[in-house]
Amino acid sequence: MKHWAYDAIFYHIYPLGLCGAPMRNDFAVPVTPRLEQLHAWIDHLRELGVNAVYLGPVFESSAHGYDTADYYRVDRRLGNNQTLVERLISLLR
Repeated sequence: MKHWAYDAIFYHIYPLGLCGAPMRNDFAVPVTPRLEQLHAWIDHLRELGVNAVYLGPVFESSAHGYDTADYYRVDRRLGNNQTLVERLISLLR
């Protein structure tokens, strides 16, 4: 049986950059749900033939996202865990 990923067209989104998050995270600012901006890109991605999205990094970090501070928490500059779940569900519709 052929796995779906063999025919998938993946697109990597760097959400901290695409969503305009600040370059530094001071861990004290309130959560800002920037992940909601991804919804505006759905039609464009579909026009490109994209049918799989790789979103990352998304975990709490102090700077660029690859310096993860907490693997169980979405970076507050993007939203929170609930924001991520809601955005992923909306992308699948």
